[in-house]
Amino acid sequence: MSAKINRLAAKFLKRLKIKGKPSLDIYLLPHAEIKALKARFFRKQTEPNVLSFPEPKSFPHPDKKGKHFLGEIYLNKDILKKSPERTAPLLLHGILHLLGYDHIKGKDAAKMEKLERKILGRS
Repeated sequence: MSAKINRLAAKFLKRLKIKGKPSLDIYLLPHAEIKALKARFFRKQTEPNVLSFPEPKSFPHPDKKGKHFLGEIYLNKDILKKSPERTAPLLLHGILHLLGYDHIKGKDAAKMEKLERKILGRS
């Protein structure tokens, strides 16, 4: 599963035309662990399917020479196991959060959803 996810992430980053050599870390967590992580960092307690943590701009990464590190994405591996068709949409959603997109306001949500549909080929 992780090789497929890495290929999908590379494809999405290419389609999004991110400058430099973008990189990110992707973690697959069981439901209980991602639920605990979400409870620790987020007030809104919805289904813990994907979490994104953008990298602070000033955080040094000597091990990522020449790469633009975007941050970390945590995917609920139990959901992906039951519904593999959700892998691409959840991963893309996480990547867009790393790039600063959100869905707090209706206008922002519409913009993010439109880009998701475009990248996934569902426009």
